[in-house]
Amino acid sequence: INMTRDKEEKERSSHGHGSGSGKSGNSGSSGKDKMASRHHRHNDGSSAGNNETSRNQSDDHRHRSRHTTRKGLRIFVGTANLSQAIPDEESLSAFLPHKGKAAYVLNSDVKSSSIVDGVSKKDFNQVDRHGKVEVIVLGFQECLPSTVADGLSTAFGGLLSKKASTDVPAGNASTKELDTMVNAHIGDDYSLMMERLQSDMLVYIFVRSDLASSASVVDTHVHTSRSKGTSIASTLIVGGTKLSFICMQLKDKEQLVPRKSSTIAASKKAALDHKNATAEDFLNVAGNDPSLSSHHIFVFGDLNYRISPPSNTRGVQNTPEEEQYIARNMLTKRDWVSISESDELVKAMKNNDALSAFTTPYCKFHPTYKMQRAAGNKYDFSSMPSYAARILFRSNQVDRKRLEAIIYEPIPQFSTSIHKPMRGLFFLPDRKIHFDPNIEPKSIIITLTHLKAKKLRIKEDILHSDINPYLQFCCDARCVKMSKSSKDRTETAYTTDRPTWPTQTIRYKVDLSSSKRHGDEIKDALLHIRCMNEGIRAESVLGTAVIDLANIIYKSVSKEEWQQQEVETYFYRGGRQTGKLYYNIKVH
Repeated sequence: INMTRDKEEKERSSHGHGSGSGKSGNSGSSGKDKMASRHHRHNDGSSAGNNETSRNQSDDHRHRSRHTTRKGLRIFVGTANLSQAIPDEESLSAFLPHKGKAAYVLNSDVKSSSIVDGVSKKDFNQVDRHGKVEVIVLGFQECLPSTVADGLSTAFGGLLSKKASTDVPAGNASTKELDTMVNAHIGDDYSLMMERLQSDMLVYIFVRSDLASSASVVDTHVHTSRSKGTSIASTLIVGGTKLSFICMQLKDKEQLVPRKSSTIAASKKAALDHKNATAEDFLNVAGNDPSLSSHHIFVFGDLNYRISPPSNTRGVQNTPEEEQYIARNMLTKRDWVSISESDELVKAMKNNDALSAFTTPYCKFHPTYKMQRAAGNKYDFSSMPSYAARILFRSNQVDRKRLEAIIYEPIPQFSTSIHKPMRGLFFLPDRKIHFDPNIEPKSIIITLTHLKAKKLRIKEDILHSDINPYLQFCCDARCVKMSKSSKDRTETAYTTDRPTWPTQTIRYKVDLSSSKRHGDEIKDALLHIRCMNEGIRAESVLGTAVIDLANIIYKSVSKEEWQQQEVETYFYRGGRQTGKLYYNIKVH
């Protein structure tokens, strides 16, 4: 600005020297006047610069005001297989949000490949990038030397599996260094709600200190098996909302795959089936599936699913050498679509073989395994490059309170492991149900009719004629009570996987009185419908369907009558679909 003003002044001066009046006028000016003139121009430039700064700040303020910040929980989830090596400061700093600051994950420099598909620019900008995230959950696998991990598994495995408290051995030198580093990066503005060590897996749950008084950790369960792997499952309750976090490491049997092409396909299928079954078992912790009992669920860790390209043009399974050539070619072309189509986890979810109840963001970046211990994407092609570390999520609340994935990215700068960590930032909107006392009733009646199920399947995969299903109903919200004229279960339908209950009516009364309507009971109300199999010796669970009552109340409460016909939802067990449920619903 100063240079522009000086140029204009010179042009005016040269124009004045060209005329007699201008020349005589300028000749009469003194050096002091010229200095004053230059000083005046300098002050004008400073003033203009300040005004420009003010305009920029005003424009920035208007830009921020166009994007209204949404209220809710920002949840940071990170998983890292340390490959039995303590990370250095540079690696951990690249992985963790420093002092929990959201700006370390949400900023204008974020890569487009890190923003989850489907997240609009408006949605991204409306997530508050200022301040500190509310919840931080970290899972570390292979965080101990192998000898220490084996010793802890033998000495503490049986004890830890029966306890639900924090059981990190005091003064354990193998975890103390990592623990000190993690806490230093997270900072003092967070309360450690849970720290749990099982075998060589370590899980942390941090909650921002201003929310800690309304938060608690319940129902922590662990599972360790030399043949299956390790899992730690914990449920965090924040203001009435249940968030379950299940950290897993599934055992990889790649080393058992033979070199002969005739048996490679069969061996890979056996290894994949083993991982699928283990994932289902880890979700059914202590007979209670947190993916159904909680409002929102995360499954994360070293799941060990690999990239498995299709057979070659001769219809013969690729040899390891051929797969390495295919992998190098796909990585050179950055062919993420082909890599995703060959991803064992994506195919397992699509085919309902494992974890089909969950969603995982599309990977638009380099595979995270198997790497050299160096910064950047330097592969060790002795194994097929794969997305071994993953984060999956699920919401049992729909529409208004569905969990949103915003950021999903690897950390290439992590240099001390053969795995690159994965991290994600998720947003949970806080949208309360607002009632108008002038028009809203004090209570409503929710009626379910024309109940039927289809395509029921049991875990043992025996004949469908052995299925004798009936339905059980349960709602934990105190403001929702079953009508006295209704029963909490249906009659048993024998020897069918397509049962119907045309005459069964289930009614619930929802109390909307002033003492309840502003609490968390209504906005977090869920109805669980469990499909049971009445066997000859014992009963078993075929699957559970979850209905978001809060969403139904939100849609219907301002209307005299609201109804939907042939509503379809799924039964789930162990993260897989096990059947469909159909019903009619009416609210009045």
